[in-house]
Amino acid sequence: MTPETVRLPDGRRWQVLTAGRGPDLLWLHGVRGIPAHDPLLQRLATHRRVIAPLAPGFGDADELEHVGNVHDLALAYDDLRRHLGLERPVVVGHSFGGMIAAELAAHFPDAVSRLVLLAPFGLWDDARPVADIFAVPAPEVDSLLWHDMTARDALWPAAPAADPKAAGAQIIATAMAMTAVAKFLWPIPDKGLNRRLKRITARALLVFGAADAVVPPAYVAAFARHLRQPEIAVVDRAGHMLPYERTDEVAALIARFLG
Repeated sequence: MTPETVRLPDGRRWQVLTAGRGPDLLWLHGVRGIPAHDPLLQRLATHRRVIAPLAPGFGDADELEHVGNVHDLALAYDDLRRHLGLERPVVVGHSFGGMIAAELAAHFPDAVSRLVLLAPFGLWDDARPVADIFAVPAPEVDSLLWHDMTARDALWPAAPAADPKAAGAQIIATAMAMTAVAKFLWPIPDKGLNRRLKRITARALLVFGAADAVVPPAYVAAFARHLRQPEIAVVDRAGHMLPYERTDEVAALIARFLG
């Protein structure tokens, strides 16, 4: 993917990755950011032009100063969409990015042609609480996020023990990502999205991992009841990081949905 720093008219900067050709697809990443070689984006880019911005705070903590809540976040992404000239793109979001995608589609219903939510945060059920990934020690977070640790090791390998500089950089990057996500998900991820989902007019696809220990697959019903006849899929042998644990199956579901 080709990296670029985009400067908006108001001076804000966005780190954006692009790849492929075809109809526009806006990718909103999850809690771990975008891996160096993202297999799902590579698959999507075979038939689409994929635009993947790095969420505020993931690259520079100062970016969060002007994003106070989820409403500001939705406005910020719409500003970027308009600046990039994306007219009603397909929007695909995973995890934290799934919540942003839903907020964008709810705040600006006419701006999204189709919506794909992969294990999205954003709702809360007292009977089936979303896991508090901020309450566990940092080394244990991945054991919640991943069902297949082999897939994790292939995409986000630990820095060699003999390279303390690389290890330190990984720790800093993880801390920045979790700080950015916590601003919008803690203490619980429901910031009123359940009242806004009904504004979404785009056709939607909901995909959850059957073994998701963070956002239980039961949440598919919580999202579905607010959307207009969404398509639904629950992927076996997949946890919260299902785009990277079951890449081929997830890519096929998205391709079929988009036609």
